[in-house]
Amino acid sequence: MAFSRANFANNGMGGGNSAPKIFSYNGTADTKAAVIANSFFDGVADYLTVGDIIFSTTTTVPVALYVVSISAANVVVTGYVAIA
Repeated sequence: MAFSRANFANNGMGGGNSAPKIFSYNGTADTKAAVIANSFFDGVADYLTVGDIIFSTTTTVPVALYVVSISAANVVVTGYVAIA
């Protein structure tokens, strides 16, 4: 499936200081391959900063992602870890 902004949430951690922000995404309709792909989170590039962390569910396993870069609304994530 495609990214759904309605399934993305800021969990109120790290905002307003230099700490990374923590986000979550309900990806139960998305494959792990889709969620960890670069550009999947382009729809929320305006919310994200390099160093932020995104916890996401997928159709198979939950994952943790690290935002590596954002360029012209192209969000690149890496360092995913299956949390199962």
